[in-house]
Amino acid sequence: MDISSLAGLGLAVAAIILGAGSSIGSLIDIPSFFITVVGSLGGMFIAAPKDISFKFFQGIMMGIKEPPIDSVEVLKTLYSFAEKARREGLISLEADLEGLDNEFMKDGLRAAVDGTDPEEIRKILEIKMELFEAEQGKWAGVLNTWGTLAPAYGMIGTLIGLVLMLGTLNDPTTIGPKMAIALITTLYGALVANIFTLPMAEKINRRTALQVNLLRMITEGILSIVSGENPRLMEEKLKAFLSPADKQKYESEKEG
Repeated sequence: MDISSLAGLGLAVAAIILGAGSSIGSLIDIPSFFITVVGSLGGMFIAAPKDISFKFFQGIMMGIKEPPIDSVEVLKTLYSFAEKARREGLISLEADLEGLDNEFMKDGLRAAVDGTDPEEIRKILEIKMELFEAEQGKWAGVLNTWGTLAPAYGMIGTLIGLVLMLGTLNDPTTIGPKMAIALITTLYGALVANIFTLPMAEKINRRTALQVNLLRMITEGILSIVSGENPRLMEEKLKAFLSPADKQKYESEKEG
């Protein structure tokens, strides 16, 4: 689990509860919840294809779960493969393919071992990268859609509350409940968008960018191995893909 996501949600909820104080119960309104949260969820279902909309919970879990992105280990693996290929030839890597957990690297190296042209390998891996980015992007997209619709449904709830209130102005006892619907729906829409859906979508987009960067590093590493490039030269080139923290970690592990 991603600690920052859970901590952020906890802090946001705590801030609202502490800010409202003893009046927190006044912010709970079932009709407003249905108009804003369930209504915007329905709008998202309309906007998204069924294979995505009915699995929107998977998108939420992607924002909470932290995917394994170990750039340092990937670079070490590519460097060892480059050294082995330089000593024993590309065909020697075939025995190591089955032990690879990274399917993207495995597919690229298998194509290299099979004697595929380097440009064709690049095209294959770039297509895989594009498909991966599109696959990840659809989950961020569905959360963005929900986050965009939630405030709009909050405004719909506000209008409903105002219409109901104006229709019963002759009965002062109904003004309070109708006004509550009018105001709380707007609040719920803002909360759904700014605490939940939009931050989750942003986190997925940022993680996708990190994963695509890792795939690009793997692509460049495989092409360097195919071309017979000096492993140390390849290493220096691939270190440019590492973050400062990962670069420091790589150097310290190499020295150790």
